[in-house]
Amino acid sequence: MNHGSSRSFTKEMQETPMITGKTRGLILGGGGVTGLAWEIGVLHGLISKGIDLRGVDKIIGTSAGAFAATALMDERGISWAYDRQFSALVQEVPAVFSADLIETLSAILRECAGDDREAGRRMGAFALHASTIDVATRLAVVRDRLDRTDWPSDRLRFTAVDADTGSLHLLDETSGIDIVHAVGASGAAPGIWPVIEAGGRRWIDGGSVSPTNANLAVRFGQCLVISPMPISLSGIAVREELDMISAATDSFLIAPDERSLDAIGNNPFDPDRRRLAAEAGRAQGEHTAETLGVEWRRPTDGES
Repeated sequence: MNHGSSRSFTKEMQETPMITGKTRGLILGGGGVTGLAWEIGVLHGLISKGIDLRGVDKIIGTSAGAFAATALMDERGISWAYDRQFSALVQEVPAVFSADLIETLSAILRECAGDDREAGRRMGAFALHASTIDVATRLAVVRDRLDRTDWPSDRLRFTAVDADTGSLHLLDETSGIDIVHAVGASGAAPGIWPVIEAGGRRWIDGGSVSPTNANLAVRFGQCLVISPMPISLSGIAVREELDMISAATDSFLIAPDERSLDAIGNNPFDPDRRRLAAEAGRAQGEHTAETLGVEWRRPTDGES
């Protein structure tokens, strides 16, 4: 992948030694409001069964995954975020993920196959001319979902694509961008939500080219990847992304099972399906916890 510029994925890859050995990472993918609800349900289910997710070295969130990552590190606990999926008090704005929009975005990815930066640039050009809700309304939704304005952890990283250059960046608390704008940037789905201006750049969804950016798992010795959208609009499966990275990374993928797919539905931006998606995700997380190795479990009393 060809990414670049100042505070970005490229800079970190060039100047920071590859993360290896026993370091653990968590990657949370995008998937709209229903994908977010499912993801929070999965996190709740895993944690309730003793899986140590808050103890990972880094958490990389893309779009909905940026919201989920923030919720995971919130001091109020994942159960607080889970309960909010059932609350009518959380402000949401319904959106339509139309067939025409899917075809437009898919066509860009097909035409730019093999050149992620050009795909990101063309996605950005499309987003900059698209008609969406106003930025203030969108950021109000982001702020309401997060229910905070500070970064809860220095281990959080959010993907976002520079709308003008197409380069993929990782935003963190040192990026000079407040968390509301950083998460808003990561979730600025082209043609659905407005482009976010922050830190002197114009941003679109970090999942514009890859919904999960699962290839970033190469940065860790062990990595758990949770992906509400297991296949991108270009037809590339998250599992394929993971299979292409270094064998030095021990990765484990959680994607929606049959019940979860039914609960998420066909429109990932339908807030009325949050409850169903969260419940299905929690059940799947509880079940999946049984298959994760001992290295993912919380130390019990007496263990080092």
